[in-house]
Amino acid sequence: MNVALRLRAGTPVAAMALAIALAACADPASDETLTLELMPMNGSGVSGSVRLSPVDEGRTLVEIEVDPAGHLDMPAHIHPGTCADLTPQPKYALASVIDGRSRTEVPAPLDELVAGEQAINLHLSNMQMDVYSACVDL
Repeated sequence: MNVALRLRAGTPVAAMALAIALAACADPASDETLTLELMPMNGSGVSGSVRLSPVDEGRTLVEIEVDPAGHLDMPAHIHPGTCADLTPQPKYALASVIDGRSRTEVPAPLDELVAGEQAINLHLSNMQMDVYSACVDL
């Protein structure tokens, strides 16, 4: 049995069908996770990746996973600027990378973090904050 459903403009069923169609056309990239490769710096040997995942409209989960190359506690931040030219004052502090891992919810949407001119960097240690061990431009 074949049943046809006729939608009339202005009816609740038509409004629901339109809402479903518009939702299907929405930009799926806004909900996707972004993975970036960290670039080792200053001969540190630290390599790995950063994963950014939207939590909600105003927060992003930042997960760092690296081979720490013997550096077991590395402070991490999101800085204005680029890896080649970081502003020393961080914009967001991230949880230190302990034994190669860090996980932090940042109070900013993913779109804002990747809008340009920001970078995630790791410092060699708490005692050597002026030495960067790895970085990635956002």
